[in-house]
Amino acid sequence: MERNTSFYWGYSERSEKGSHDGDSIISETGLGLSIDNDEGSIQANLGASPPRGVLHPPSESVLAEESKDGTPLLKPYVGVESPYGSMQDFQAPRVLPRTVHAPRGKHNPSRLLKPSANRTIRCQVVVWYVGHVDVVQSHVMMRFRVTLFWNDDCPEKNSSGALGRIPSTIWTMRGRMSACQEQVSNDRVKKTVDVPPISIINAVQFETIGSPEIEMLSEESKLMRWTCMYSATLFQGDNMRVESFPHDEHQLVLKLGILAHRRSGQRWDKRKWTLALATEKDSRGSTRVPHGLLVDHVSIPDFKCQGDLKFEFVPMPLGQSTDQCLQVKLGVKRESRHYDRNIMPLLALLNIVAISCLVRNFASATASTETMLSIAFVEIGIRLTVDNRLPSVGYQIKIQSVLNQCFFMLCFLVFETNFVFWLVKKRGWTVATTDWIDFYVALLALAYTGHIWAFYYWNW
Repeated sequence: MERNTSFYWGYSERSEKGSHDGDSIISETGLGLSIDNDEGSIQANLGASPPRGVLHPPSESVLAEESKDGTPLLKPYVGVESPYGSMQDFQAPRVLPRTVHAPRGKHNPSRLLKPSANRTIRCQVVVWYVGHVDVVQSHVMMRFRVTLFWNDDCPEKNSSGALGRIPSTIWTMRGRMSACQEQVSNDRVKKTVDVPPISIINAVQFETIGSPEIEMLSEESKLMRWTCMYSATLFQGDNMRVESFPHDEHQLVLKLGILAHRRSGQRWDKRKWTLALATEKDSRGSTRVPHGLLVDHVSIPDFKCQGDLKFEFVPMPLGQSTDQCLQVKLGVKRESRHYDRNIMPLLALLNIVAISCLVRNFASATASTETMLSIAFVEIGIRLTVDNRLPSVGYQIKIQSVLNQCFFMLCFLVFETNFVFWLVKKRGWTVATTDWIDFYVALLALAYTGHIWAFYYWNW
């Protein structure tokens, strides 16, 4: 079949060197690019001599047009006539499409085709709901959306053999680690890409809400977006200590990472693919904070949020892995107004009433003791009522310590009253002398009540 070549661009250098026997040796180097109109084949030669019989060395008139500093000129030759001879019988060698032949060296242009050494999987986390915080089992239920962005470096070709936008197509997940682009009309697979297998590391149990969604945001940069909504019960570990109850504060933690295919040479090699936070270019203004936030309407039972989400990268908490995971923290503080405005004022009032019994006339000392014991039993009832609302843990918490101290102080006052009665009736002390004992004990009890108050309100 006759082929017509209509375009050629190239240059050639010719130099003479002396050989060991005195003859001159002619060496040629050149660059050429030819395109065949009939079949569209492409041939490129970089830094190599043109094939004999196909390209001829430039004529003397062309070599005379070199610049003064000796740099060869690069000139296009269009049509069938050129200084290299007639192009009618030009036969372009067959090569594979998109193939470039170039010498391996310092200025190898083929190196520009290689992807960058370090790539990122960028994460965005949006928290929609936080349920009951179980401080006993260190669990919390959370509903959140995870979105991943990455620039796909190994896109598959579609059925026509070229990459590009395909009309009437959708992306669907195939399993957990790949997605396919299909035609809406006939469900024909057009393209397949790998999806990073994200894992919720501290999940006790979880379920997906709806189906994961995936799309290509940019054909030019192969920017992919994968998103999925989760409802998960998260284990919090030692972050749920409640020694300072009801003024306890916690950091609710969500840990995300990639566990599969992270070894050397695998698809998501941790030396090449690292986790990062999503940028404004990725989110495209969809959220106020590109890498994630807490939705405004989130309300946590018995707790209030402290600030926005905090993002940090920490070592993977699995064995001796050198990989990292994304740790998302939400600070919460318990609502303590029920105890601050109801329980504590009542306890302080009962203590003051019990202390005031010490100033009564000694003749009614028996009645004073009975009054103090009645107040002590009231506090025991309060203790039993409050205990039903307290977390059942294996250590003492602050509100329990406060209740114990109030009860111990009342028992001390009862003991002091009985001791003074013994001094007067059995040892012959005067009432005036024992009144000073009651006065100093009353001052000591008031000071101790203030200490309990300060311990509760300022020691957290």
